[in-house]
Amino acid sequence: MEKKFFEAFPNLKLSGVQKDLFEQVTVERITVTKRKDLLRVYIRSERLIEKETIYAVEGEIKKQFFPNDNIVIKIYERFLLSEQYNPERLIEVYRESISVELKACEHLLYTVFHQADMSFPEENSMRLVLEDTVIARSKEEELVRILDKVLNERCGFQVRFTVDYKEAKAGKYKEDDELRIQRIVANIGSRISAGADGVTEPSFTPAVPEETATEKPAAMAPAQAKPAVRKEENAPDKSRQFKKSESFQRRLPKKSDNPDVIYGRDFEDEAINIEEIWGEMGEVTIRGKVRTLDKREIRNEKTIVSFEITDFTDTIKVKMFVHNEQLDALLADLKAGAFFKVKGVTVNDTFDRELTIATVTGLKKIPDFTTSRMDNSPRKRVELHCHTKMSDMDGVSDVKDIIKRAKKWGHRAIAITDHGCVQSFPDANHALAPDDDFKILYGVEGYLVDDLKRIVTDGKGQSLDETYVVFDIETTGFSPVSNRIIEIGAVKVTDGRITERFSTFVNPQVPIPFEIEKLTGINDGMVLEADTIETVLPQFLDFVGDAVLVAHNASFDVSFIKENAKRQGMAVEHTYVDTVAVARTLLTGQAKYTLDAVAKTLGISLENHHRAVDDAECTAEIFIKFIEMLKKDGIETLADLNELGKSSVEAVRKLHSYHIIILAKKQTVRINLY
Repeated sequence: MEKKFFEAFPNLKLSGVQKDLFEQVTVERITVTKRKDLLRVYIRSERLIEKETIYAVEGEIKKQFFPNDNIVIKIYERFLLSEQYNPERLIEVYRESISVELKACEHLLYTVFHQADMSFPEENSMRLVLEDTVIARSKEEELVRILDKVLNERCGFQVRFTVDYKEAKAGKYKEDDELRIQRIVANIGSRISAGADGVTEPSFTPAVPEETATEKPAAMAPAQAKPAVRKEENAPDKSRQFKKSESFQRRLPKKSDNPDVIYGRDFEDEAINIEEIWGEMGEVTIRGKVRTLDKREIRNEKTIVSFEITDFTDTIKVKMFVHNEQLDALLADLKAGAFFKVKGVTVNDTFDRELTIATVTGLKKIPDFTTSRMDNSPRKRVELHCHTKMSDMDGVSDVKDIIKRAKKWGHRAIAITDHGCVQSFPDANHALAPDDDFKILYGVEGYLVDDLKRIVTDGKGQSLDETYVVFDIETTGFSPVSNRIIEIGAVKVTDGRITERFSTFVNPQVPIPFEIEKLTGINDGMVLEADTIETVLPQFLDFVGDAVLVAHNASFDVSFIKENAKRQGMAVEHTYVDTVAVARTLLTGQAKYTLDAVAKTLGISLENHHRAVDDAECTAEIFIKFIEMLKKDGIETLADLNELGKSSVEAVRKLHSYHIIILAKKQTVRINLY
């Protein structure tokens, strides 16, 4: 029986795009293996869902419902895509997801696919051109099989595949590869040399394989009981000589011969992330670094030892009740900064009102499982944009530490560019020795506004009583070059009143992204039967005629009109007015200048926001009110309006700012910056 996704998983907590997408998903069926080690969820969606989102939801189901169970969650998706999709358009928007899936499957497949050229000679025919290598030829059949499942089974096409080969290119980074090999050889040589000099590995090694960097699943490293240590028959009896010490040892909390175990019994359990602990889950095993350590003596010659431990996903407190005579032996190893594996029971501490681990049954030392980040690139970069702690609410590191790290990574220079200040310059200068060949580039991150931008562009001295066409467009994205118009709405304003309207959908001939559909409410089905921009744009320009264009954030809307006109060989040289710039000049006390904010200030109703014709009509009513306000101030022409904008300091201050990085090439410039 089919169900909506959140009916099948009513207690699953998702947020953002994940929640929005899966609200539209239908669960066709759910199956589980007899061993209960694999849960399969078969879903159907009319919206394309990226593979990374699928993987993320699989992880959330595992974390929220089966945190301690050895079970794999697998979602099998099937898409019922609109007619805007064909194999070529699908690959354009879904290629990254296929790459993610192939990388998870086998890295060699990912590499072959990544280097392949793809073309579509016919509607349902896909031609793959692979590099002619042994690996590509060995993986050809598997790659085609996976693409067949993705395009045909998952997305409902009927694509035929052909495979050709091209000559393999010489390595683009051949020199880098040679440098990398030289480094590996040098590293091996240094190890051999160290061994020849009698230098050995540190004596402390992890007692359990899963503690190492190459951690193995519990299923691959089953727990084995340690053999009991038996007393040899001929061993001398030292019970009388060390009676007191033996008594003390017998009362120690340690019950294992493993030297790494400092409390309780040895254990081989696989550790879970602390962030996966949800409430009182019973007995758990975690690993981490001790952050803080505290002890408090209580009655009956006992001490409460509590410490915070973090695995860098989260932090939790561990509490232990220890006899005073055992305390010194325990604290000899249990210190802040040390790494431990802990097995105990999760409880809600009623006194501290927080989740803690108590009834500890095992505590043992493990090696530091964190790794220091390194720059392993054969060609070291030079960072030209770096913030120190002098960048308020952004940088947190001292400039000396940053320079030290850059030198450790093998960098030759670094640029210090704090937010609007140069307070790190002296410390940066003192961080280098006189003979140091490391170079500091002194700079600053400034804030730039386009104060030459005018309210009116390409003005020809028109009066405020001219005919204006106020318009708005909806698009598939923000780039006029790579994105498409999906709706145009416009109204004509003559003598201060709306006289005509223009409204139409535009078929973009590409699928509408989910974020745009969510924002505008326009989906593929609504634009499928509409005319393309090649038909709609001439109709719109005929509606405009010689009128002045008006739009809210006009540079965005006009850029799309001009780009599409350019593709069709038409010239658009209309004067246009930006109502955002007018609002900055006239509404000086306004915090925001979005269309809905300005409409609210002027008492204008805005319904169906982000639909072109409604936004255009609202913008027209705003512009009509602005004309009335301007005429009261003696402004009669668009030229006068531009002059008013020039003289408005407040308007310049409220312009959108861009970051600019300024680097000093000479000492004089550095001094001037300082």
